[in-house]
Amino acid sequence: MKRALGGIVVAFADRNFRIYSIGAIVSWQSFFIQLVAVSWTTWELTHSTTWLAIVAILDIAPNIIFLPLGGVLADRYDRYRIVAITHVLGLLQAAALAILAFSGHLTIMAIAILAFLHGLIHSFSMPGLFGMLPRFVARDRLSSAIAVSSAYTQLAIFAGPAMAGWIILHHGVAVAFAVNALGYAAYLGSIAFLRTPADFIPQAPTGKSIRADLGDGLRYITGHHGISALLLLMLVGDALSAAMYQMLPAYADDVLGMGVDGMSAMMAAAGFGATLSALWLAQGGTSRATPLRVLWAFLAFAVAVAVLMMTESLVPALAAMVAYGIAGEIRRTGTISLLQIAVDDTQRGRVMSTQFLLQRIAGGIGTVLIGLAAESEGLRMPMFVAACLAMVAWAIAFKARHRIIAAFKV
Repeated sequence: MKRALGGIVVAFADRNFRIYSIGAIVSWQSFFIQLVAVSWTTWELTHSTTWLAIVAILDIAPNIIFLPLGGVLADRYDRYRIVAITHVLGLLQAAALAILAFSGHLTIMAIAILAFLHGLIHSFSMPGLFGMLPRFVARDRLSSAIAVSSAYTQLAIFAGPAMAGWIILHHGVAVAFAVNALGYAAYLGSIAFLRTPADFIPQAPTGKSIRADLGDGLRYITGHHGISALLLLMLVGDALSAAMYQMLPAYADDVLGMGVDGMSAMMAAAGFGATLSALWLAQGGTSRATPLRVLWAFLAFAVAVAVLMMTESLVPALAAMVAYGIAGEIRRTGTISLLQIAVDDTQRGRVMSTQFLLQRIAGGIGTVLIGLAAESEGLRMPMFVAACLAMVAWAIAFKARHRIIAAFKV
């Protein structure tokens, strides 16, 4: 059994990782449940792809301004305290959405304001989150813990929306928002039981200014050919992925003619595919997160989106979403695992916040461009063109595959 489960057994042999994972799994799932609930509520209130794009941008805009600062703070101060404070604020934001929805006072302006606050809070929480495992997990189990954590964290990107579709369909958006508030509470409860390992050495302050620390982080990223290449490819992929998820309510409603039923089924299909990939990646540990595997998964992910945009019926759409989930999970989890293992812990906050910043910027650009184009051209053609552009980006990266692979060799 131990041999069959591989890296999963190694990671969960650590007490802190077991406790941390309980809260993290619940919290990440509920985080994406709220994102989908916000998108669906925006669509129901406005039936406008432009408004879908506006709300997405309001969530992303604070990241562009404050994420670099959040990364520097995560490398300077105790990441545990940063995460605890920001998650309390996140709980309050989710509770506000739930209260407004239950009372019938959730307007598009309230959604816009709370989306902005959501982005502001996570500009500081995300850099700290990426540094939590090195803070609490024993060094000999850290690589396995990172692989398993990356798998279930990235799985939430697919499984969370699938759960959101079911919750919205059967219980409404107010319950979806309440679930996210409970997710924050579960995470805060789990990290309260973590214990600092005896061999933990807190990062020493650099003594430099914030601007100098930012510059050091950027030089570290651009100087590592593997990290910079994968981050750029991730930017293209996340532009496509974020746009598709933000526009999925419009696709389910206008193309399939099925409303929230179709959206729920499609998200469940992606979640199923992602679950298969996540289990396979976690079982194999970091050995399965290779640059070449990430590159091939990226191509399959782009092809799946293109195929989805060429169909108007549910069955082939579900098949495309399963393939999208499988390939998308390998693409994202593989990239995150490679970055987490490769980066020096003194630079972790800045590198991983840059990764998250690029992800958010890319998602915002993709969502805005496709959302605006969809108003006049319909959704399918802009998404298909974006998928083709992603394939072009893959071809460029694939030509440099030998350099990328060499950069991640230890």
